[in-house]
Amino acid sequence: QQACGEGVELVPVRGTIEKSRLVKDPGELDGLRSIAALASQAFEDMLAAGEVAVGRTERDIAADLEYRMRKLGAERPSFDTIVASGPNSAKPHHGAGDRVIKAGDLVTIDFGAYANGFNSDMTRTLIMEHTTDFTKEIYDTVLQAQLAGVKAATPGTSLRDVDRACRDIIKAAGYGDYFVHSTGHGIGLDVHELPYAATTGSGELAEGMTLTIEPGIYVPGKGGVRIEDTLIITSGEPEIITKVSKELRVV
Repeated sequence: QQACGEGVELVPVRGTIEKSRLVKDPGELDGLRSIAALASQAFEDMLAAGEVAVGRTERDIAADLEYRMRKLGAERPSFDTIVASGPNSAKPHHGAGDRVIKAGDLVTIDFGAYANGFNSDMTRTLIMEHTTDFTKEIYDTVLQAQLAGVKAATPGTSLRDVDRACRDIIKAAGYGDYFVHSTGHGIGLDVHELPYAATTGSGELAEGMTLTIEPGIYVPGKGGVRIEDTLIITSGEPEIITKVSKELRVV
């Protein structure tokens, strides 16, 4: 190897490693499937146990979910679990605070698990005890946008077009100003990595990439909905590895 000295110029580079991780190999994809299944199971177990309930705090629910993920084999959460209830659900990056959940609340739960080097990421929004016209309307709108984004996520599709597939539905419903973040991101060794589906996104999807699809509507003072899946891009329809129902759940 040549020593770095006189006559050798060091040239900074950016993004080389990240770009090399865009397309996952079969072993990496299996690791992502496994950790997504673990997190999905923890969420379903929590719902079955009745731990998401009126009278409990956001922090209680986040702690229960993280405990269940660890019990199933996660080394830690992928990120701080979000449990955003009532008006807090209109804050995309709320945490999990001391607010007590009430009947009629939207409760957005954004969570992931980490094990063996890989991360998961998914979001589901629940409605507590009863719906209202508003909560049902924005839930149905976000669900249709999310399904459109999943359908668009095929090889050769531009990242901007995937974002547009979600955004156009939300705009048509009159909530365009309340979708305040990008549609999705890749996931692997990091929770957020290339590619990015956004209005400013660049590039196209290819087989073996991962991508989250997570449109949302956030109406300050009233509430919000986000629905998120993690996908593996295949030669045909994408594979959804976060296998939890997206149908409206009243709990």
